[in-house]
Amino acid sequence: MAEPLNATFFAFRKREGTLLLPASLTFCALFIVLLTAFGVTNLMLSGQNPADIMRVLSSAEIDPEALQAAFTPGALIGLLLSTLVFVFLICVAAAAYEAACLRWMIRGERKGLFGFSLDADTWRVYGVYWVWLVFCIIGAILFMIFMAIVGMALGAAFGPDSPVMLVLPALFFFIPIYFGVRLAPAAATCVAERRFVFFDAWKVSSDRFWALFGAFLLLWLGYLVFSVALSGGLWVWAFGWDGVMALAAKAHDAAALQIALREKELELLAGAITAPIYWGVQIVSSVAGLLYCVALFGVNARAASAALDEGKIAQES
Repeated sequence: MAEPLNATFFAFRKREGTLLLPASLTFCALFIVLLTAFGVTNLMLSGQNPADIMRVLSSAEIDPEALQAAFTPGALIGLLLSTLVFVFLICVAAAAYEAACLRWMIRGERKGLFGFSLDADTWRVYGVYWVWLVFCIIGAILFMIFMAIVGMALGAAFGPDSPVMLVLPALFFFIPIYFGVRLAPAAATCVAERRFVFFDAWKVSSDRFWALFGAFLLLWLGYLVFSVALSGGLWVWAFGWDGVMALAAKAHDAAALQIALREKELELLAGAITAPIYWGVQIVSSVAGLLYCVALFGVNARAASAALDEGKIAQES
């Protein structure tokens, strides 16, 4: 029988010499450096005055002709290549960060710079990202085919207006959630076993679907409520309650709503008092997002550790 998981806040339980804070700060520093390098590189590739480009991109309603004039065909090719490099480096940095957290939570190991190391664990986690991408693409195609077949079969048997057709939305949500939860510990499993074994996550999550689902749901709800309250508070402060109600009335017009939000955002960034508040909210939001990710790492790490203890998976010697 599986032992109780109790994994929701596993990452934040008190430990000696925690690695999570320095690893998180290192990842944030890497992200800022890479983002800055990406922006500077693209400004150089454009061959245009950076001030002119920023003026075009920061206008409330972007003019396609001005945007076309700001970027030449050669600059667009350079932008594409630099974007691919940037995405690759960001994914490697994210894999190194996740591997550092998982390695410490599962094996209590530190290596490299505050846990960051381009070792086998990092590349295993990076490989997991690619398997997830391919799995989601192929899975989405097969899932839509399956749903179409089920929908036609139920419609032919019971009629399109039958209550039985409510099975379709239930399947639409349940099947992806089920497979997502069962395979969620893939990266943690690879770190725990010291080898690339993506689908061993199915063994790790056996008999633990509801425990994992409950932990993920609780974390997601907490993060969602906090994010909505934070962003909602920012816009109520910026627009006033009457302004927010006026925006809500524009919800049917996505373009008008986007322009109104962008205009107010630019107004906040231009103010000597409002700009620090705006950036402060963005920083708090980013920290909350990072804590949410670490909490998810902890749930998966706890599941992989428990699977090791129970002999469901084995660590390569």
